[in-house]
Amino acid sequence: MTRLLIYSQDGLGLGHLRRARNIAREVVAREPGCAVLIVSDSPATPFFASLPGVDYLKLPTILKGDRSVWRPGSLPFETSEVVTLRARLMLSIMREFNPDVVLVDHMPLGALGELKPMLDAAGRSYPRPRFLLGLRDILDAPDVIRRVWTELGAYEYLRLYDDVLIYGCRDVYDAAAAYLLSAHARQITYCGYVATKEECREANRFSDDALVLVTGGGGGDAFPLAKAFLEAFPLIRKTTPMRALIMTGPNMPSAQREALVAQTANQPIEIRCDDATQWLPHASVVLTMAGYNSLCEVLRWQKKALVVPRSGPSAEQRIRAQIFAERRLIRVIDPELMGPEALAQELPELISDDIPYLPRIPQLDGAERAAAAILSATGTAAPLASPRVQIAG
Repeated sequence: MTRLLIYSQDGLGLGHLRRARNIAREVVAREPGCAVLIVSDSPATPFFASLPGVDYLKLPTILKGDRSVWRPGSLPFETSEVVTLRARLMLSIMREFNPDVVLVDHMPLGALGELKPMLDAAGRSYPRPRFLLGLRDILDAPDVIRRVWTELGAYEYLRLYDDVLIYGCRDVYDAAAAYLLSAHARQITYCGYVATKEECREANRFSDDALVLVTGGGGGDAFPLAKAFLEAFPLIRKTTPMRALIMTGPNMPSAQREALVAQTANQPIEIRCDDATQWLPHASVVLTMAGYNSLCEVLRWQKKALVVPRSGPSAEQRIRAQIFAERRLIRVIDPELMGPEALAQELPELISDDIPYLPRIPQLDGAERAAAAILSATGTAAPLASPRVQIAG
């Protein structure tokens, strides 16, 4: 029985946890006897339905503020105390679970280097598990990642990983070149983008009017977008019959959610805290931020999307939004220019727009290709070899 340990660092939001879950589902589908343990600090684990063969362990949450500034999510401890606790827990989990393969998400050393003790211990053992690093297409501006990884010593640890799985396509964004991976990694595999394969649910229809789906991922910073849309909605309805479904996400504070509900009185608008992926097939247009999973799901269903990227602290969403817009996959509004008037103008125009341009939609079978790479990595780790790059396709 193969044992897969997934480390997912995602203190606020759904993105990393959803991606880990999508990949875990594919691993178990290919090898039904496989046991997958996802270790995450996301408070949103109960948001997703359970999967056979997959379980979760919750780490104490830490939240990222500015690029390298972190703080505890709930515990009244210093950040260093929480990181030390998490590091010891990860080392213990590694020893007790005894995985065949370890998939580390997003950061080679984890948050603030917390995986160093685990990686050091595994590097001294024989046989050791296979280590894979999973990276989404865009992490941040290249100079930021190069600086942070250099300061943490992350590049030195890349040699411990048997493969770096990039959940993207090289012709869309060359992450290996941007983040100097090729000079340090033993192997790099572009898997394509990771989208879900869940069936959609039956739509709760108000009418035959066009449906606008508004979503902001986990919802922790989605209130300004949802509020601006509600203010734009009466302007839109003057010329374009529309109804709306707003997904708040589990991380939106209850006071903000209640404020949105109060604004929807006597309007064809429904507000839910639900998984937006199940409702995407029914949307005429989508208003969203530029998170990795949000855009993957939009492209999976070939939906017309108006995207307002997060302004910071990371440049990730701005970079992704620009690239996808240049490929005629989405339309973008700068977050500094986002307001009711701009939304009222852009959303009706989007209905008749020819985006997404289907020939430019990238591969969306990243979960399947990542699962294949994980299962092919079972067994004793191979000796160090020269770096090489593989491209899915």
